[in-house]
Amino acid sequence: MTVLKQEKLKIPCSDFGPLSTLPALRSNMNDSYTLPEDCSLDEYDGLYVWYGEYPGAFPYLMQDNYDRSSDVRDIDVCVLENDKLRAVFIPSLGAKLHSLFDKENQKELLFSNNIIRPANLAARNAWTSGGIEWNFGYRGHHPYTCSSVHTARAKLTDGTPVLRFYWFERARCCVVQMDFFLPENSAVLYMRARITNPRKEVVPVYWWTNIAVERKPGDRVIAPANGFYTAEGINVKKYPIDFNTEKDQTYPNNGIIAKDYFFTTKKDEPHYIAQLGNDGFGLFEASTKRLVGRKLFIWGDSPGGRKWQNYLTSDGNSGSYDEIQCGLANTQYECLPMPPHTCWEWLESFGSIKADPERVFGDYGAARQEVFGLIDKKVGFENLEALLESTRKDAKSPADTIITKGDSYGALELNRREKQGISVALMNSHLDFGTLDEETTLWADLLGKGSVGNHAPHVPPASYMYQKEWTDLLEKAVSGPDKNNWLAHYLLGTCYFYDGDFKKAEILFKESLSLCENAWSFYCLALLSEEQGLRDDACSYIEKVFALERNDLSLAKEYVRILQCSRHDERLSEIYNTLPEKVLTNNRCRLNLAISLARAGRLEEAENILYNDNDGYLLVPDIREGEESITRLWFEIQRKKGIPEEEMKEPPQEIDFRMQARRNER
Repeated sequence: MTVLKQEKLKIPCSDFGPLSTLPALRSNMNDSYTLPEDCSLDEYDGLYVWYGEYPGAFPYLMQDNYDRSSDVRDIDVCVLENDKLRAVFIPSLGAKLHSLFDKENQKELLFSNNIIRPANLAARNAWTSGGIEWNFGYRGHHPYTCSSVHTARAKLTDGTPVLRFYWFERARCCVVQMDFFLPENSAVLYMRARITNPRKEVVPVYWWTNIAVERKPGDRVIAPANGFYTAEGINVKKYPIDFNTEKDQTYPNNGIIAKDYFFTTKKDEPHYIAQLGNDGFGLFEASTKRLVGRKLFIWGDSPGGRKWQNYLTSDGNSGSYDEIQCGLANTQYECLPMPPHTCWEWLESFGSIKADPERVFGDYGAARQEVFGLIDKKVGFENLEALLESTRKDAKSPADTIITKGDSYGALELNRREKQGISVALMNSHLDFGTLDEETTLWADLLGKGSVGNHAPHVPPASYMYQKEWTDLLEKAVSGPDKNNWLAHYLLGTCYFYDGDFKKAEILFKESLSLCENAWSFYCLALLSEEQGLRDDACSYIEKVFALERNDLSLAKEYVRILQCSRHDERLSEIYNTLPEKVLTNNRCRLNLAISLARAGRLEEAENILYNDNDGYLLVPDIREGEESITRLWFEIQRKKGIPEEEMKEPPQEIDFRMQARRNER
C-alpha cells in the first residue's frame, strides 16, 4: 500500500534570515557568455548555445542574509512511501527530494545531506546541496530552490496518491507543475512534469533535474552516448569520451577540476543515466523522449572542489558527491524556444539497479547494453510513454487538499488576466494559487486603481515586477495618478535599469528623489554609476543611502562593498568601527574591510580578520561558487610581506576556494 503523509524532519539547519531589501539589479552569476565566431560545433549539433540568457534574479529578492549555524530544527516534509521505497520531500526548499531510500536493499540512493546549510550558488544566492532539485526558468539553480512552493495532495484515477508541487515562475511567466507518485509495490518513483506557456510570445525555457549521488571509489556513470559537450572558456566544444586512458570521463574520480560533461545523447534513443558503484549497484534515472539531455557534474579533486563539497555540508564531513542530471536541451548553455499557448509534458523515473560489474566496468558499449536492459526491465521505456499519456487527465484534475501555500504571484497573474480580459485557461484552472498577500497588494492596487498607493520612504518596497504588462501599467501611472508618487517612478526605474536603458532609469530615479528623498533611488543611482565606471559618483550616492538608512543590513553591506570596490580604502577603514553591530560582525563586510586594509598595507589588521581574530579562519557564508576573494587576499598579504612567488606556500585548506588544479596536478 502506498501512503502520502506529512511529517517533521529533525535536522541541523542554518538560519536563512530575512530576504534582501534591495532590488536584484546586480547579477549574482559570475560568468557571462557570448557566442564566438569560432565554434567547434557543426550544423548537425543544432544547439541553442547561449539562447535565452537571463542576466540575474530580478524581480525576485535575493536570499543572502543566512548564516552557518547548525541548530536542530523541525522541518515540514512530505513523504511518499510503499513497501519498497520511501521518498522524503521538502516543500520549503523548492520541492527538493531530500531522500530516496531503497527499503529492499536498505540503501539510500541519493547523497542526502545531513544538514540544511545554504551557500551562494543560485540565481538568488542561497542554495543547498544534496537530494534532487528541479530547475526551471533560466540557466542555473532556479529562483525557488530555497523557497516554498504550492504543495497539494491529489490522486490518479486508480486511487494512487499524488504529491503535487506547482508555482508561477515570474521571469518566464510560465506555470510549473510536478506530480509525484509511487504505485503500490513499485520500486520506481515517478515524476510527471507539466510546463505551460500561457503567453502569446515564444518563451526561452530551461529545465534540468539535478540528482546528487554520493561518490565512492570506482563509481562509473553510464549514459547512451560516446561523446560529450563541455565549455572551454566561451566556446562550447564536443569531444569523444576517452575510454582508453586514466582520464576516462565516465569515471567521476578521474576528474581533477570541476567540470560539466553533457553527453551527446540522441533524440530518438532511450533517455537514461545511472551512477553505479564497483559492486554494480546504484541509482538510475530514465525519462520519456522530451527530456533529451544527460549530464555528469563533478567537483573534481582540486583544492576548491574538495573545499566546496565540505563547505556545503556539516563541519568535518567531506560531503563527497557527484551530480547526474537530465534536461530539456542537450546542454545547460542553452534554453529551448517554447511556442505561445503551449504545454510540454514528460515523465521521469527513479530507482535502483544491480548490474554485473564485469559488464559495467569494461567496454562502454557492453556497459550501456547492460544498464539499458536492466532499466528497461524495471520501467519499460515504451511503458513510460504510455504512462505519460494515461495520466494526462489526472494531471489536469484539481487536488484534493492543499498542504502548503507558496507565494501569491500566480494569483496576481490570474487577477491581471481577468481584469484585462485575457483568457485564464492556460493558467491551469485546476491549480489553486491562493489569494493576494502583502507582497502583491501593491500590484493589485496598480491594476485596479492605476496607482501603487502611498508608501513611507523608509519602508523597503515589498516586491518588484519585471513583465511588460506591469511596466506598461507603471508608465501609465507615472504620467497620470502617480505623477507625484516617488515609489511609482522608482519601480519603473528598476525595470528600465534591468532592460539596460540606463538613461531612462537615471531620469526616473532622480524624479523619484525630487518627489521624496529615499534610500532606494539613491542606491540604484550608485549601481548605475558603478555600471558606467564612475566610482566616485557611486561612493557619493551610497554615502547618501547610508545617511538615510543606517540600520538596514542589505544597504549597509552594499555600502561597504561599494567603498571597497571603488578603492575608497581610507574612508572604509575610517568609518568601519562606527557602523551598526550587525555590520561589524557580518563576515562579508569584514572580508571587504580586510581587502581594503591589505591594499593599504595594513597587513597585520588584514590578517587579524582573515584569521578571525585568532579564532580559526574567516568564514563568509555567502561566498560565491568560483569566488576566490579570500584565497586572493591570502596571496596578496604574502606578496606584500615580500615573499617571492617561488617560495610561497599553498594557502591553508580552510580558505582555499580555487576551482582549478594546482600546476603539479594538471
